[in-house]
Amino acid sequence: MYQGNNPSAIKSREWIREALIRLLSNQLYAKISIKDICLEADLSRQTFYQIYESKDEIMAYHFECLFLTFKEKCADFKEISVKEMAAQFFTFFQEEKSFVKILIDNKLTYYLEDMFEQYLPQIDLFKRYNENETNPDYTIAFFSGALTQILIHWFDKEFNLTIDAIAERIEEIIMARLISCKSEQMISEE
Repeated sequence: MYQGNNPSAIKSREWIREALIRLLSNQLYAKISIKDICLEADLSRQTFYQIYESKDEIMAYHFECLFLTFKEKCADFKEISVKEMAAQFFTFFQEEKSFVKILIDNKLTYYLEDMFEQYLPQIDLFKRYNENETNPDYTIAFFSGALTQILIHWFDKEFNLTIDAIAERIEEIIMARLISCKSEQMISEE
């Protein structure tokens, strides 16, 4: 993907991303071609390939943009509690519900899981709790999968629980896991 600072290329990168998101509201992801994206963005295929290698790369970039927006809403995740992080997470994705629905309908939720696995380690909360973990990547993989599945389930159930109720439940689960891990560490140290 294009990483430079040419204003024209940056605009084209955004137009292509926006074109794919618009197309997803009417078509299945698998049926959308590069040609369709270029027509929607009113750009040439040559311009497309100067910026992106594939439509998967556009999706990855879109998730990067989403995460940066989410990160801003969470004040860079400094000193945020599990419950606050979960509430911010579900509030954010409820606001992005049309996009999440597109992901679910297109069986693309693996993008969510990949995004969480990539970005959760940047959250101060996970950094603190993973300091003493031997294999923190497994903890991150666990939470990435769990958050993805809870989000999908919540959407499937048409938001039957309040965000506060989900946040409280997630905090209970995570804190129980962390307390259990710390207890196991203390026992093994004795």
